[in-house]
Amino acid sequence: MTITKKRAQSFESYDDVRSELLTTEEIAAQDASVAREVAALRAMQESISTAVTGFMSVHNIGFNELTKRLKTSTRQSSKIIRAEANLTLASIAELAALMGKRPRIVFEEDESV
Repeated sequence: MTITKKRAQSFESYDDVRSELLTTEEIAAQDASVAREVAALRAMQESISTAVTGFMSVHNIGFNELTKRLKTSTRQSSKIIRAEANLTLASIAELAALMGKRPRIVFEEDESV
């Protein structure tokens, strides 16, 4: 389906666009896919946060020392600790090296699919 520029400007929200272009089933499938992606991201963020805070505790390293060792901003260090950082694979490898660990990503079956 082609939407003219004038018609596109008439939409008030993204949901209006989705309703116009997708079936109810397609919207539900899209929402489920997004929910799975968010859950996977949160799980990885929490795993990294747990590893970093555990490392800090075991090695008696404070927040400022962590920031210094990572050569990053206090904002990014805070996001890592709060499990809110959106890290690259290179950043994850750097964290692992700092902690003397080897990262591993495992893809498991998603029972909700």
